[in-house]
Amino acid sequence: MKEHPKASNLGTEKYAVYTGAGTPSFIPLVAGITLPNPNYVIYRDHADIYVFEYVLAGKGYVRQGKEQAEARAGDAYILQPGTSHHYCADAREPWTKIWLNADGSFIRHLLSDYGLNQALLIPGFGQQQYFYNLFDTIEKDPSKCCGRLALGLHELVQALSSCYGNYCEEHTQAVMMKNFIEQNLTRPLKVQEAAASVHLSPSRAIHIFKEAFGISPYQHYLAQRFELAQSMLLYTALSIQEISERLGFADYHHFHIFFKKECGMSPSQFRSRKRLS
Repeated sequence: MKEHPKASNLGTEKYAVYTGAGTPSFIPLVAGITLPNPNYVIYRDHADIYVFEYVLAGKGYVRQGKEQAEARAGDAYILQPGTSHHYCADAREPWTKIWLNADGSFIRHLLSDYGLNQALLIPGFGQQQYFYNLFDTIEKDPSKCCGRLALGLHELVQALSSCYGNYCEEHTQAVMMKNFIEQNLTRPLKVQEAAASVHLSPSRAIHIFKEAFGISPYQHYLAQRFELAQSMLLYTALSIQEISERLGFADYHHFHIFFKKECGMSPSQFRSRKRLS
């Protein structure tokens, strides 16, 4: 039996229900718009439908099987049959979202052909018009729109695939930059070098790194460099001067300033206090 949201959610959603016949390969079910509700939660123990959703505002949390993600305004996500679906609104910033539930082998083949059969979250999709088109198509002609819905869904999946491909490429570039930074902690490093390692401009490199890890490349460099300095102070017999040299600082004075700025005490104070504790 195809599943609709729990009855407690009915007052916070608007539905467009498909009432016509499906085909052997495509069965439209229902589209909807969810309004902000901090108590909104959907759980399907063993789902038998495909779910396509787009977050218009606010945020929420999505879990499919063991995979989970936070979905924010501008993000889309896809839930597939054969596993558990669990998604809920954030209590403080409950989402507004638009969605479509459907079933059929047409969708399975479509997602496979466009490389989305393993995708959950498509961050920064930003193209809500595809979802409104599906909702409006059902609302205007709920019994005779199966063909138009199939075409609209095909267009949506194509757009999602393009965005997802860009996201995967950018995430890979961010990981490559992260690796480059962590391999070059023992020398002065500029953002331009990390960006050049993946053939990006510094501004683009900063943007995709922040998208992937929540901080800038330079912030990551400083944090990792500080962690390495801490480890060398605690677990080696090297003098502070030698540590300074091995980390590529111009002299002890520059190392002293860097370290004290990061933790509020000098390298010698850190070493003596931590070893005593």
